[in-house]
Amino acid sequence: MAAVRGSVKGSPSSSREVLALLPGDGGRVPRGYVPMVLVGGGEERRIMVRVEMLGEPCMAAVLEMAAQQFGYGQRGVLRIPCGADRFQQMLGVACEAR
Repeated sequence: MAAVRGSVKGSPSSSREVLALLPGDGGRVPRGYVPMVLVGGGEERRIMVRVEMLGEPCMAAVLEMAAQQFGYGQRGVLRIPCGADRFQQMLGVACEAR
């Protein structure tokens, strides 16, 4: 599987690791991850977020943004109204506060 792994800035914990899939990965979702599509800056980027991250307050805010913009009835992969850089920044700042 072709993937790039990287920790959320400010977080040494592997439980906050984000997996960004590259083209040619076959669309497979590794166990323990949730697929999301970041929509921002005129582009879409598919990422995987560890399930443990969904319990973080910063993720609750991100999911609320998604619900406000796209509604609760999204089909397919969860779309997040945020560019990749901003998403990393939000998670990093929120996780540093812990």
